Amino acid sequence: MLTPQQLKHYETFGFAILQDYFTSKEMDTISDELDRGLDAAYPHEPFDGSLRQWSLLMGPETPFYAHLGEDPRFCEVAEQLHGEDCFLMGSDANRYIGDTHWHPDHGVDPTKDCWGVKFAFYLDPVDADTGALRIIPGSHRNPYHDDVEATLSETKPAINEVPSFACEAEPGDVVALDMRCWHASYGGSKGRRMSTVVFYTNPHTPIEEEATRHRARINAGSLPRFRRPNDPMYDPHWLSNPEANERRARWIHRLGELAFLD
Repeated sequence: MLTPQQLKHYETFGFAILQDYFTSKEMDTISDELDRGLDAAYPHEPFDGSLRQWSLLMGPETPFYAHLGEDPRFCEVAEQLHGEDCFLMGSDANRYIGDTHWHPDHGVDPTKDCWGVKFAFYLDPVDADTGALRIIPGSHRNPYHDDVEATLSETKPAINEVPSFACEAEPGDVVALDMRCWHASYGGSKGRRMSTVVFYTNPHTPIEEEATRHRARINAGSLPRFRRPNDPMYDPHWLSNPEANERRARWIHRLGELAFLD
């Protein structure tokens, strides 16, 4: 769980840095599973530094990743931030190829989008000039969120010209990010390894539910966008919930209701 100070920081600025969240042994496991998982997802396209690779790693071949959502370090913090009925969207792995331009992952209008928390962690050391996550503090709230969008659109500054906080990190550190925050990265190497564990706030009204279904339709485009149009989004083994985990069962049920499994 976040301390009161960390919680206040997250609510005010839209993020919290959680240092030494993983042990060195866990990082060894994460590194091995990421490399094997992405290699298995892209047998047709071995990584050569020219195209980003992305995949959910939620199958039996990557058991540590598959259980990250149920790890109390993630699910209990997500519930603290976004309610006990929030649900897991997934645990993923990435190989990035360079800069990531300024963007939010979700909008701030609950009639048009859902939101939640993204736990992001790098497998290699990163700083402000080597791909660390840069965040514009407080940009998860309006009117500041929309002001940032208007300014970026009008002035088109370079990534490193925008006032921001660079979340410099060592392997084992995690950043909890409100997905409405504007964020980017600068100067990252080709093959920069980063993973996320994402939870969404559970919608409670018909308007919020439709906005979340809209997000599900957007998410469905991830596989074609990352050149794997015939792969399933969620591994059938994870969906079968062989350990009968109650949280996972609730998440799967809600994912189905909201069209994430279509």
